[in-house]
Amino acid sequence: MFKKIIPSMALIAIFLIACSGETPAVEPQTTAAESEPSALNQADLDAVKQYALDNAQEMKASTAALLTSAQAYHDLIATHEFDYEAAWAAEAETLIQQTTDLKNHWVTASQYYELDEGIVAGVPSLAFYDVWIDAGPSAAEDPAEAYEWTLELPDGTTLESPGNFFHSILEPTIWGTKPAFTGIQADLNGDGELVIGEALPNANVLLGAAEGLDQATAEMVTAIEAWEPTTSDAFTALVVMIPTMNEYFEQWKLSAYVSGEAAEETAFIGASRLFDITSILNGLDVTYQNVSVLVEGADTDLDAQINDGFNDLRSYVDDLYTQEQNGTTFTAEQADLFGTEAQAKATALSGQVAQAAALLEVEIAE
Repeated sequence: MFKKIIPSMALIAIFLIACSGETPAVEPQTTAAESEPSALNQADLDAVKQYALDNAQEMKASTAALLTSAQAYHDLIATHEFDYEAAWAAEAETLIQQTTDLKNHWVTASQYYELDEGIVAGVPSLAFYDVWIDAGPSAAEDPAEAYEWTLELPDGTTLESPGNFFHSILEPTIWGTKPAFTGIQADLNGDGELVIGEALPNANVLLGAAEGLDQATAEMVTAIEAWEPTTSDAFTALVVMIPTMNEYFEQWKLSAYVSGEAAEETAFIGASRLFDITSILNGLDVTYQNVSVLVEGADTDLDAQINDGFNDLRSYVDDLYTQEQNGTTFTAEQADLFGTEAQAKATALSGQVAQAAALLEVEIAE
């Protein structure tokens, strides 16, 4: 349990004028920006919403599966009176499978969210869910910016302003990177060594957070269903979320994917932050493709530049992720360089999108 403290356009008919000998009046010509766009030049905002909703619903299925697995794990640990050493000694094989399931469900839920993050975090009416589910800091990390809420655990204890569900609570719990959220370290792969990610989660934190994430996701799905997207929403999400590469690359640099066993970052271990970036950019690209027709109608060259910018940025990150998947381990210095280069590309692209919004007189929300 947890407690929140929150604050078709009609087609223009074309008529043939009968030959009457009279010269028909000629309507004054208007520019693309001045004229009402035809149905063929409409942004497909419904497609953007459907994309967001499809991913959110898939995420909800995964959070429900995560909750089921968390309940089963909690119940097993409870039969051993929350003695993790005793549980491990008696039921190691079952616990290995359960922790594997927990990790798989977490990764799947997180990946579906990342496909939506550019939209959810960038649209003002949805942005709260990004803070609560994926991005908000804990009070310990940033007292001024932390979202105030209470997570009540099954044993009756509470966590005050603990940050976001995915990376502040569940990921460190499932991968054992925060001692307070960990039962014991355990040699899950049986190689005789204990490495990062090998642990039995604290059953109470796990179940309480899994319940909370599932409910928060259900609320997010409802919010997306009720959302009536506007061109301002679309362009705001693009302008706000494209130029965030520095933050993501810094998180990647500090994670185990770059820093290895010496990593101080307790999150971004379940999936590489590079994969998250590719997913976020995918959602933003989908958003632009569905409003691109407006920009193309006003400035064909600018539209082409924006499309080229998306292709360039996405290819850049995709290539790094592919190298990582193929076994390359990058250094912290390389991560800094890549982050600087990606940010430069993103800043230029965001500027072009902002230029397009100004040309179309579309408001970018603060």
